[in-house]
Amino acid sequence: MLYAILEGASQALGIKRQDIDGCLYPSEEGIMLILFDNVPGGAGLVKRIVDRESLLNVLKNALERVKNCTCGKETSCYGCLRNYQNQFCHEILRRDVVWEFLENNLGSEGDV
Repeated sequence: MLYAILEGASQALGIKRQDIDGCLYPSEEGIMLILFDNVPGGAGLVKRIVDRESLLNVLKNALERVKNCTCGKETSCYGCLRNYQNQFCHEILRRDVVWEFLENNLGSEGDV
């Protein structure tokens, strides 16, 4: 999900993918997705995702990316979730899980 959101944000907001990044953070509530600017001093890029309309566009772009990819559903590729920075986890990235989650949580009108 993290990489789908980062790719969706890059596409939806016109942000260079290498300028934003994220990580997973375990907490008592569960695993949290942490997004951050990946430029020295920060550029406020992640702040652009915060408002509801932008977040919705990011999630829609993430869904379209995983939904329209031609790789196997139970895997991923450089067209949907993989990139050079996440090669340590390529074998566990599955676009079907992200696709299902986003489709189930984005309403028919695209509501979150």
